[in-house]
Amino acid sequence: MQLSRTDKYTLVALLLLNVVLKFCWLHVNELSGDEPFTVFWAQQSTRDLLDMFRDENNPPLYFFLMKFWSASTPFEVPWLRVPSALFSTLAVWPLFLLARRHVGTWGAFAACLLFSFCNEHYTYAHEVRAYSLLTLLTITGMWQVDRMSRKEPRALLWLVLVNTALAYTHFMGWAAIGIQLLCTLFVREWRPAHRGWFKAALITLVLFLPYGWLFAQRVGSSVAQGTWLTAPAWDEPYSMLWRWSNAPVITVAFLAVVVIGLWKSKAKRALEQVALLWCGVPLVGLFLLSFAVPLYLDRYLVWAAPGFALLVAASLCTIAENKTLVRGSLAAACLSMLVTFAPWKDNGVKPNAVVALAGKLGGGALSVNVVPHWYVVNYVAAYNIEWLRHKEAVEVWQRVQERASKLDSLGAVELEGVDAPDTVVLIRADVQLPNAEERYVSVLRRHFALVDSVQADPKVWVYRFRK
Repeated sequence: MQLSRTDKYTLVALLLLNVVLKFCWLHVNELSGDEPFTVFWAQQSTRDLLDMFRDENNPPLYFFLMKFWSASTPFEVPWLRVPSALFSTLAVWPLFLLARRHVGTWGAFAACLLFSFCNEHYTYAHEVRAYSLLTLLTITGMWQVDRMSRKEPRALLWLVLVNTALAYTHFMGWAAIGIQLLCTLFVREWRPAHRGWFKAALITLVLFLPYGWLFAQRVGSSVAQGTWLTAPAWDEPYSMLWRWSNAPVITVAFLAVVVIGLWKSKAKRALEQVALLWCGVPLVGLFLLSFAVPLYLDRYLVWAAPGFALLVAASLCTIAENKTLVRGSLAAACLSMLVTFAPWKDNGVKPNAVVALAGKLGGGALSVNVVPHWYVVNYVAAYNIEWLRHKEAVEVWQRVQERASKLDSLGAVELEGVDAPDTVVLIRADVQLPNAEERYVSVLRRHFALVDSVQADPKVWVYRFRK
């Protein structure tokens, strides 16, 4: 599809806007959550990394991308977040092209702004995790199916490449590929792509076979043993839409727009149907599935959120015949997202404060104990991020893993410690601990007469045990 000069300028403006937005404030949040885990493993040898995937819930593509990136740039938090910011920036490109074909330049421009000003997407654009890449690939895959339905050149090849990358980026990538199938089945304009989609899916499956057995093993484990999540509350779908809309009042307004738009068009417009399947099936389907296998989490549905932006923009283009009224409505929707957009706000998670408090309570030489054991890498990252880059980090992690079953030294990282300290500092993430780690905390409580505790982070407590 040939773009007009106006379309090209509009697309360039959207990309530049996202460059400005996504590459600012990369330093605001400290390395936290699952980010230290990603950074840590991206520094390890290829052999160690491949061994790790036997127990990891995420495929390897993003880890290897970060491995090459972090080896060639300064090892600092803002630089580590650049790939995610770049992926989120590029996402407006296929999103604009997909929407432009169906609702014109104004509708496409609005859909991209709704995406760009979404706090949820901005969060993942600043995380050293695979979710912004997952979002980019999902949008690109939908665009390629649209191209295939119009028999455009090399659409099949591009769909194979994109879907293979999706499968190797996150296991939810298979859900995104499934949405493509539903669209070729139920969206009339996309039915010509049905046969080509199956060819692409078959090739993708063949290319995924080297990792397929691990995927089957992880899915089987989640079904049999459950996940770390719990069943969602009944209002969680609305809360998810709230995250995609920045504020409750905007959520209600957008839902009203969608209902009116679908009613006026009788849900016969192709982009509305695609967008409704794209965001609606995961929003409701994964919600219902989560009562059997809990997996309803905002990050697991981030790839569906662009479908909601498309649905809102397409509905606004439908609710009125007057072009001025339509453009004014699109502008009002984008403005509502802009005024509730807060990219400069931090997430309130402060691992550095945990490290500082642990040192203060210990008063010098101490034994720092970290539970659960997976939080050790977060502590190490905050203590000295360079440890994640060198072999010592591997040794620390392995030592903690080896001690995890030993009651007398469970989860201990001896930084400056002695064999029988008078003071022990325990850092505990606010989660349910494995039985062995719970027993270890109980032993500390019985062994030491004095116990002090301070909440250093929203979900992290620091305890000081003294004789």
